[in-house]
Amino acid sequence: MKYFFERTETSSTITIVLKPHSLYLMFLMLGCWLFNDFVLQSVAIAQIIMPIFIVFMVIRFFSLIKVQKEVIVAMKQGKVTTSGSKFSVANPFTYTIVK
Repeated sequence: MKYFFERTETSSTITIVLKPHSLYLMFLMLGCWLFNDFVLQSVAIAQIIMPIFIVFMVIRFFSLIKVQKEVIVAMKQGKVTTSGSKFSVANPFTYTIVK
């Protein structure tokens, strides 16, 4: 999915950029859940927040699993370089795989 990562391929390299927006959204949902659990203690809100949080985590996991498999294979071959930070919007975490 374009929301979680961006994959570009040239004749010599494959570049995979992991976008940090989904990570920030996951932290925000976790913060909302913790705030509700410790401060508000509302069961009705928790029944709405938790399924949304779980579905989002499952979608994110299965969207990134294909990328991770590709990176693991390239790592075993020694063809991967990484750069950036997974928390940075200006310099996102990037895998560069040499073909």
